[in-house]
Amino acid sequence: MSKLGNKGQALAIFVIFVPVFIMVGAFVVDLSFANYNARKLDNISQIVIDYGLDHLSDEPYNNMVDLIYQNDSEIDSYTININEEESKIDVSITKATKGFFGSIIGKEIYNEKSELSGYIKDDKKIIEKGV
Repeated sequence: MSKLGNKGQALAIFVIFVPVFIMVGAFVVDLSFANYNARKLDNISQIVIDYGLDHLSDEPYNNMVDLIYQNDSEIDSYTININEEESKIDVSITKATKGFFGSIIGKEIYNEKSELSGYIKDDKKIIEKGV
């Protein structure tokens, strides 16, 4: 058997697996983008809670809402609960982002949500996950 008979096998396998590698790469990029947006929402929540705890006696609600939209103008919904007696603030922010790979597998929109609570204990600001 000559060496020329085996040259097409590698090309056929390459042609079959290239789309698979491209799809896996697109999926990784898509999930990374969704994770980036989730972390961005957590950072926005931390900024908002930090500001709110610093200005708790000044009724900071409107300024906190402005901070949310200054950092990301595409926020879908938010909830801010301020408890002055306990020096506690709860913030929940949600955002939906479209993924380019998700439309292929049927999950076109990723819903990210950030829920953080902040309070003052022993003159220290404490910010935790969950409301």
